Order: sequence, then C-alpha cells, then structure tokens
Amino acid sequence: MINNSFGVFSITEERCFGFHLKTLELVDEMIDKCQQPKESLGGLSMVILELYQSNYQKDLVAFDSIEEGKAFVAQILGYTLETEDGFEVEYFNPKNIPDYMEIIFNGNIVPLSKFMFDPEENVDIIWKEISNLSLKNNRVIEGYSKIDAYVVNNHEVKSYIETRETNYRKAKDFLERRGYEIDRSFFGSEDGEAILYRKKGSEDWHFLCHLDPMFIEIEDVEEYVKEEVGEIQ
Repeated sequence: MINNSFGVFSITEERCFGFHLKTLELVDEMIDKCQQPKESLGGLSMVILELYQSNYQKDLVAFDSIEEGKAFVAQILGYTLETEDGFEVEYFNPKNIPDYMEIIFNGNIVPLSKFMFDPEENVDIIWKEISNLSLKNNRVIEGYSKIDAYVVNNHEVKSYIETRETNYRKAKDFLERRGYEIDRSFFGSEDGEAILYRKKGSEDWHFLCHLDPMFIEIEDVEEYVKEEVGEIQ
C-alpha cells in the first residue's frame, strides 16, 4: 500500500520487491533497497554501496553520487544490470571473482575476493542514500522513517504522527464517554498498532481498527467509530 497523502509504504506489500523482511526492524533497510537513488541530492547526501547475499551484508564504500558508484561496480567481474518491473536490479556472480582482485577508484584500492561470498548465490548490489550532516542545511533530511509498521517520508513524519495521535484520542474519548474501555495493542506486529475496545465490566475485547494510513485519512472519527461499532448510539 502506498498512501498518496503521506507517502506511506506498507511493510507487507513492499515485499514484492524481493527483499527479505524477517522482522519489522528491517523496514528501513527495505526502503533503502526499494529506493534506487538516481543522483545525489544537491550534495546533501551520499550513496552507500551495500553487497547483499542471504546471510551476508556489507556496506562496502560510499560515493558522492550514484554515477560514481555505477562507475565503480562496473569494474566488478561479472557485474550485471537488469530491469525488473521498472526497477533496476544489479548483481554479480561471485564465481567470476578471482582469489584476489583490486578495484582502484580515485587512488583508493578496494580488495575483493571470491572467498568473501557463497559461490552458489548471486551478490546483490544495493544503493542506499544517506544524508550528509557535515554539510549545512535548513530543511528536513531526505529519506524515510519507520513509524510503527509503516515507513513514512521524512518530510511527512511530523504531520503523520500528529494526525495519527489526534485521531486516536478522538476515538478513545468518544468510546470512553459511552462506557467503553480502550486499549492500544499489537505494536510491532506486521500490521501495526490497533485499537481494542470493550464494555466496562466485560472480559471480551473487540478489534476496532489499525492505526494505519487509512485511519489517518479519516476526517470524521466519531462517525467512523459509530459505523464500526454498531451498538453505539
């Protein structure tokens, strides 16, 4: 799911890009991998080259621009660039790497060896853009942040959180005024936090909704709650 208002990516539906999400802590990594930077943002960011192979991940080197990075990886023996579903996929087969080789870039010598990798699996080349705070800036840094089970554009994080919590308080206050208890549960789950409710004195909790991008888009929270909880008058 991509929410157009907030630029929010759903964790579960971004799995189609072929990256491994074993836990929610890997969300930031997933977004980095899905977002293939085209160029450095006015010198305010750097591009990190990550080599990724199942149980092996290594941030190898960094560049001022993606163009420099492309020139570097083109020197790796067996380097391959393909396009899948509109996304560039870059990798190399470690069987093409000799026992030892050196890639020289701007005088920097980078050693590579076939013994660094599993010979039976391709090594994915991942580009990760990161803000360079050594350079002065007067705006929110580029990139994304994980908010619960979703990844939000940094420029939208503040408004996303404020709207999320405002709508939660509206739902909570509305239900409590009508004799219900409220609980926030499932933080860290695949679909994120959710609102549960029950009548005071009852043992049974009921699910209302997740605190997801759809919840944030609700304009009339009280009316939404009335529709979801039919017995509320």
